[in-house]
Amino acid sequence: MIKSWRDRFEQHYVVPEKKISLDEILEEAQEAYLGWLAASLTAFHGHFSEDQVDNLDRIFQGESRIRAIAKDCYDYAINGRFRLAKDGQEHEQMNDDWVCLAILVRSARPGIEEFNLVVRGRPIGVPAKLEQLLLHAQIRALLDFSTVPEFDEDSVPTFFSQPITGYLTLKEIALLGQMSERAVRNAAQPTAADRLRTRKEKTQTVVDADEALRWLKGRRGFIASRAD
Repeated sequence: MIKSWRDRFEQHYVVPEKKISLDEILEEAQEAYLGWLAASLTAFHGHFSEDQVDNLDRIFQGESRIRAIAKDCYDYAINGRFRLAKDGQEHEQMNDDWVCLAILVRSARPGIEEFNLVVRGRPIGVPAKLEQLLLHAQIRALLDFSTVPEFDEDSVPTFFSQPITGYLTLKEIALLGQMSERAVRNAAQPTAADRLRTRKEKTQTVVDADEALRWLKGRRGFIASRAD
């Protein structure tokens, strides 16, 4: 994932304790896709019609695909379920799916914010939940590369490739646990019952991956990853 994209969304739009349901994600993925089509038409032609959106959708055949990919993203980010690629062709297809979702998420917000879009009778809002979910999946991958033996570059989409630090920040742990960063900081205090052990990485407070996984397993909002 592009670092500038992550930095911007992590700083301005992500609320770690926000709970997200699968139904919300599927609905938002569909609306983001339709909004992206309508915004693209408006940007180039100054307007759009429902017929134009439908025609463009028929060309891309993307509505059902983006919902399916969003479901896979939810299954991994929230429920920890990940299907490993069995061969090179499947690896490439899985990567294409994740990149497709990422392109939509990265590009949908500017057009939706710029134009007042109503598609199929529904006002289109920015895909804030989908943005957070995609970041959630990236952070889970950062943890899994360090703690799940089956999680490697041969079986996991290239989309998830990132520098493996072996640690997580407190905000990353908060997002994975679907809790506030303040709650994570409180858990790192010496008097905490199940203390989260931290250390300093230069000027940053971090938690080693194994310790992060140990602590997260005791939180209600976290399900440990398992590869299928």
